Amino acid sequence: MNSEKNALGRVLLVSKKAYSAIKNGEIEMNVPALLDNISAALSHLNDKKQPLAKVFPKLQKQIKQISAEFYATVDEYFSKLYAVLDFDFEKAALHVPAIIYGNDKICAMYVSGDHDKLNSMCDAMKSYPGFLFGEFEALSDKQFYDLVFGFYPKLYERDDFMGEMKYLFANDKRPAKSK
Repeated sequence: MNSEKNALGRVLLVSKKAYSAIKNGEIEMNVPALLDNISAALSHLNDKKQPLAKVFPKLQKQIKQISAEFYATVDEYFSKLYAVLDFDFEKAALHVPAIIYGNDKICAMYVSGDHDKLNSMCDAMKSYPGFLFGEFEALSDKQFYDLVFGFYPKLYERDDFMGEMKYLFANDKRPAKSK
């Protein structure tokens, strides 16, 4: 599991950089190809035949092919010397389908050309890896969802970007505070 945890942590970091780069329009790249490859790699998490740790080097090659400029911003995450932050692997694994779902929605929005919605989606999704790394530990899971994803339907009527994944944030598993 340590190699899977390490690979997942690295893919989450790459994802966070990708959402920021897409939102800010910093780098010319094939956005759907990048997010599809990240999602494809994530879909291998805990796979017995081809686990994420084994397909991770393939993701590295794919990102280099998609955009050498973007790869330069994430190449450190592919180094064996890079120490990934500690995080709750089980919780992160539960959220992988939501990340894949979010990536699919971002790709569809990119293809549709609605850059306002695309930027809002990327802005929300770039916080997701941080949430899984514990950067929002002061918030319950539900509070995080309400803060980061809950605004979306208020901005864009009838469009609930991550509404189908809200159930993942219903169980608040924060440890009780010691006195």
